[in-house]
Amino acid sequence: MEGVYKYVTQLANAQRRLIDRLARDRAYSGAQGKVIHYLFENKDRTVYQKDIERDFGVRPATATELIKTLEKMEMIRRIPSSKDGRYKEIVLTENADVLKQTVSGDMHELESCMTKGIEEDQLRLWAEITGKMLENLGE
Repeated sequence: MEGVYKYVTQLANAQRRLIDRLARDRAYSGAQGKVIHYLFENKDRTVYQKDIERDFGVRPATATELIKTLEKMEMIRRIPSSKDGRYKEIVLTENADVLKQTVSGDMHELESCMTKGIEEDQLRLWAEITGKMLENLGE
């Protein structure tokens, strides 16, 4: 099947447009909301910038800008790692805690919209195929 790249591009663009539309009246952008949600979901472990780069598939410069903006908005703080002083842990602030339900609701709506009418076994197969494509692309 040819044209897989077009479907992937269309999916990524549609997903971005929906999350941006959901965040339109929020104090954060769609991309910022996704990072805040990610930090809530990973509150039980130490998160570094490299984790955001890897898990969102973004370049270091993109992650740096997102993190700097969230820091200016006082949603996150970067603190020296207790394990390695060369690294900074990314932690949510009390300002972000206020947004937890809103951000979670937006992400739930995004996920529900994207997966509506798709069976669990189909989603597992899709994740397997997508993982293989990322592997093929060297990600």
